[in-house]
Amino acid sequence: MLKKIGILCLSFLLCACSSGIQLKKQMFTIELGKDIYANPTLYLKNPPHSSRVKVISKSIGIDKKNNRFMTSGMDYLVVGEYDFAIQDRNKEYPFVIKVKDTKAPVCASEVSQITIGVGQNIDWNSYFHATDLSGVTFEANVDTSSASTQDVQVKISDRFGNSVTKNVSVVVQ
Repeated sequence: MLKKIGILCLSFLLCACSSGIQLKKQMFTIELGKDIYANPTLYLKNPPHSSRVKVISKSIGIDKKNNRFMTSGMDYLVVGEYDFAIQDRNKEYPFVIKVKDTKAPVCASEVSQITIGVGQNIDWNSYFHATDLSGVTFEANVDTSSASTQDVQVKISDRFGNSVTKNVSVVVQ
């Protein structure tokens, strides 16, 4: 009888231990600008049907608003690695969310020709209206010192090296 009770207790303990919290993985990679939710079911293999489990930020400068995590003062988490944990009562299960920018800037308009005056600088953004959460820079080799027509490649990049190239004819008058 004592042996049966021992086996039952051992079985109960093994079952109880195996029903613990298990993360899907230790690091989650998310694209810059995508929502990072505080929903534990997104990060757990077999989420419990209980409201006692929650996601908490362990990194400084992160706010939680409308069940989403974001960098203080922003509407999203900026590029970087952040420490989080699943909290289940007094136990924590740490994991990392890595935010990366892998997308090229987006141009709101397509331009085939630009006409400017001799010696004038070109404000490329006024023509292409490029946007990117990481900011944009323009790179082009154009000579505006004398009247000419030039076929120019404009490289529009963000600070993480993502870029798009646009071809435009520049008429200098």
